[in-house]
Amino acid sequence: MFVPFFFPVNNIEICFHGMARSGNHAVINWILSMYPGKTHFWNAATNVPKKYFFRQKPLLLRSHENRSLVEIFDSDLEKLHDLYIGKSSKRYNVLLIRDPFNLFASRLKQVLDQNFDQSKHGFIMGHPTYIYGASKPEEYVGIWKEHAKEYLGRTSYLGDDKIAINYNQWFLDSSYREKTATLLGLSYNEENINKVVGENEAGAGSSFDKYQYNGQAKEMKVLERWKNMIDNPNYCSLFADREVWELSEQIFGLIPGTDALSQYIN
Repeated sequence: MFVPFFFPVNNIEICFHGMARSGNHAVINWILSMYPGKTHFWNAATNVPKKYFFRQKPLLLRSHENRSLVEIFDSDLEKLHDLYIGKSSKRYNVLLIRDPFNLFASRLKQVLDQNFDQSKHGFIMGHPTYIYGASKPEEYVGIWKEHAKEYLGRTSYLGDDKIAINYNQWFLDSSYREKTATLLGLSYNEENINKVVGENEAGAGSSFDKYQYNGQAKEMKVLERWKNMIDNPNYCSLFADREVWELSEQIFGLIPGTDALSQYIN
């Protein structure tokens, strides 16, 4: 059924913010699996045309990946939300964050496996032509820091009622996942918690394990990825910024062993 833009067309709308390789699609798939009705997922949705009639949607989840919060909330997509997305009866802003040691390792591993021409592009952290690639290392790290400050409440682009998800805790703790589901108004279950997302859908699997652990995702060593990259000089250079360390410790505490990278702090 189509309705004009000035009537609510989305029963629930979830706007999801995260970094590539932060577990975005694992968490998104888990959220969608708990909703009892039909769901609509817009992956990396930014270039959405203005509409004056919309199809009704019980649940719309749209994600922003590798996007600056400053940039998003200064865009027409947010300023003219109802013309692009349609009115929603209930809206949630969700922020997902993963610790920088494992996040940067997974991202760099993905990029290395894509075999870009390094002589042409040099050290990059994303597809050099993909609009959401955040290909420059300083850009990728800068967006992570921006997300970290939002998680800690130093900024409030997502509003005071944002739902901030710590990926490390989400991965380890079922009670944390249950609490998160409750905040989203969903009936908690773990039916899809062990699925590795990406085969025939958005997500591209694990940077290190691909689909090897599909059905056993909780057995993946997602909190030890940094160990695989500690001898890579480009990876080590990402930790020259002291603020990355300070923000990480405030959110995730001290991650045993990562102090070996502290020698690279400027």
